[in-house]
Amino acid sequence: MVQIALALFPGVSGDECEAFAAVLGGLPEVELVAVGAEVGPVPGVGPHQDVEATFDEVTRPEVVLLPGGLGVRETAADHELVAWLRQVEPTCRWMVASSTGTVVLAAAGLLDERPVATHWLAGSLLESYGSAASTERIVEHDRIVTCEGKVTAVDVALLLTARLLGPERAAEARTRLPGREWPEPPPPRRRLREWWSDVFDRTAKGPGRPRNPELAVSDWVELELVEMDVDEAWAPTDDKP
Repeated sequence: MVQIALALFPGVSGDECEAFAAVLGGLPEVELVAVGAEVGPVPGVGPHQDVEATFDEVTRPEVVLLPGGLGVRETAADHELVAWLRQVEPTCRWMVASSTGTVVLAAAGLLDERPVATHWLAGSLLESYGSAASTERIVEHDRIVTCEGKVTAVDVALLLTARLLGPERAAEARTRLPGREWPEPPPPRRRLREWWSDVFDRTAKGPGRPRNPELAVSDWVELELVEMDVDEAWAPTDDKP
């Protein structure tokens, strides 16, 4: 059984908690436990959340999920939460922060000077802790994964499922998510450039990587789950079939 700790705090985003739980909470191989300072309800934004176990009771989780929320300045100064993150980090397989939760990881000294994916409003706070905001939707550094917010929290939860239990279980998990439309993955020997073009046609064009809020899973996760011949896929000319 894989124990995954979902850290709760006053002001936590219930939507981001639910995004993680939608994927990971339905896996029989996973014990998803909500942790916090005290057992009971936690004031926050969105769906109601309850702490199931205190920080003292969850000391060696294999994965930590840190959602964003309101009042992140106060949360970053929450000595009990920050101390717990520092305590469990050495034995964690993965630490994940979504949206403004990245600021709390930075306050715990776990990001160093590495840029992270985060909510666009968190940039100045990250800089105050020596980190920086990335323009990417998801950023992975060793055992720490950061993401922008709700939709990318689902992406990361699927990625964790693939890493922990295998890509087949991740594929099964995403089919159980209600009301989501998934882009077709690129066939193994289809050129990556063509697949990117198909995805880009459905996006709001802008700088950097193509983005599409309509797509419920990112290309980043899609490529993780699909076995591809990269040399064949990334053809340098347009005259190859």
